[in-house]
Amino acid sequence: MQTVAILMTVFNHREKALRCLETVFSQADGLSDRYTVTVYLNDDGSTDGLYEAVAERFPTVRLTRSNDLYWCRGLRRAWAEASADHPDFYLWLDFDTILHDGSLFALLDNSTFLRHKAIVAGSINGPDGRLMYGGRTRGKRLIAPDSTIPVPCDMFDGNLVLVPRDVYEKLGFIDERYRQSLGDYDYGIRASNAGIARVIAPGVLADCQRRLLVPEWQDHNRTLRQRMQSLNSPKGRPYVENFTFDLRCTGFFRAVWNAVVTTFQVLFPK
Repeated sequence: MQTVAILMTVFNHREKALRCLETVFSQADGLSDRYTVTVYLNDDGSTDGLYEAVAERFPTVRLTRSNDLYWCRGLRRAWAEASADHPDFYLWLDFDTILHDGSLFALLDNSTFLRHKAIVAGSINGPDGRLMYGGRTRGKRLIAPDSTIPVPCDMFDGNLVLVPRDVYEKLGFIDERYRQSLGDYDYGIRASNAGIARVIAPGVLADCQRRLLVPEWQDHNRTLRQRMQSLNSPKGRPYVENFTFDLRCTGFFRAVWNAVVTTFQVLFPK
């Protein structure tokens, strides 16, 4: 019997998180003859009763609490909790991801095919039915999944990602220098540098309820001061974190160029 640790971090969004957990446990029951599934959920300071609702509806979920860790560091917190139990797999799962039937099995089955030596990312459609998250090129372009075979990718969105224990033992956790974003892309680049394969599982495995909006730091209706504050907030595009990622991904000169382009976008938003 192999063990799967599902890692989640949530701030508010109680109903979306509960719906996500419903799809998880409905599939986990069907895998119980081969896998033991445990959810590790970090509540990052929710004020909508998320912690209590999860504890009541899903008493087997391993809950932790934090404040203002945001996604990357919150996921790292749940991951640290799960690592103490030494599971065979770690599955990153975002709170508003609704799994399609058989998605957990598809991820695990592809991992078996790859001898549990590769990171397996799942593709996710947005509310409009178009591909929204999944595997990406080094230039961050989304890669469409194949219908039958796993497809290589450079990096991936962290919404639905399976990390086997062998990969974790080589790479460790998400880099704590990132707060909200880029930790997932960075993990893919680190895997590439370590010679670890990254693939996209066949087909689309989930739907997402999130809509992509124009970032506040690019919104021409905001003042320059507001745009700069938004840019350097955890959910914006903070200079230090982005420079750290660009330096690792593309090198020094490209990192400097990207910082210049970002500054131009803030000063002269479309």
